[in-house]
Amino acid sequence: MNPLTRHLHLLLAALLASLCAATVHAQPWPTKPVRWIVPFPAGQSASDITARVLADKLSALWGQSVLIENKPGAGGTIATAEMLKSPADGYTVMSGTMGTHTIAPNLYRNLPYEAGRDLVPVTLVADVPLVLVASLKVPAGSLREMVGLARETPGKFAYASPGNGTLNHLMGEMLKRSAKLDMPHIPYKGAGAAYVDMYSGGVALMFDPILSATTQVRQGKLKAYAIASSKRSAALPEVPTMAEQGFPGFEASLWLGVFAPAGTPPAVIARLSGDLGTVLKLPEVRTRLEGLGGEIVAMPHDAFARAYARDLGRWGRTLQELGVRVD
Repeated sequence: MNPLTRHLHLLLAALLASLCAATVHAQPWPTKPVRWIVPFPAGQSASDITARVLADKLSALWGQSVLIENKPGAGGTIATAEMLKSPADGYTVMSGTMGTHTIAPNLYRNLPYEAGRDLVPVTLVADVPLVLVASLKVPAGSLREMVGLARETPGKFAYASPGNGTLNHLMGEMLKRSAKLDMPHIPYKGAGAAYVDMYSGGVALMFDPILSATTQVRQGKLKAYAIASSKRSAALPEVPTMAEQGFPGFEASLWLGVFAPAGTPPAVIARLSGDLGTVLKLPEVRTRLEGLGGEIVAMPHDAFARAYARDLGRWGRTLQELGVRVD
């Protein structure tokens, strides 16, 4: 082979390689079902409700199934670790909340991942205020009456949460300390299990996202004492704020977002974020989520990434100041 022929062969090989690479890079996504992990049990959590509403619309948009997989426990860290075992190719994503993705990573020691390094925020879906709900078995018609009753009978009434380290847990602890109550904390693997004990009166109170609390209250299964927001919600207009009942500063919004593993191709993140934004504009999606008290945000990837980094740092400092950690 003369030098000119050899040079032409090398150029041809390089050209073919670049064409193949371009073809791979330009492959459409998704071309197979997408797995969506939810860090709470099926059926009753705000994360699960939202994921199923969005998955249904994304499936129709993509022509591919979006499969919801529930992995509850340990403040969302089990679900997060499960997602990070999957290839970073856009075919495994997960729901995340302020509790599971900013509080839990700062609370739990020895996690097999580092949230700020290993997670990619895709879209901040909605802000969801918390509602203080109570068992119908509790003989108190308001938060003030409940506080008085708890003070008269120290240790009798317990408050629930869907897991240690969740925002629900921290809000319960804040109420307990602010009102100077002797009130045990009982963590569950998700709100559904807590509801069962609340129905029977085994546990008295829980701060619950309004998306799920609204259904429980409307169905007459639980009663609502207060909303942890600066204003009343159109979903439960009869429920007063914490401040209206003598507890100013009790404002807690549990954001809901979608995350992917670090290393997921930027083009896939952009497509997923854009498509989530599209379905969040659909009237039926807005009606469903806003009707339950959620506030749709639809914050895209870049803005959410910046907000998430700030939240992660803020909660790290807060928990360090409180001296709270879980082994």
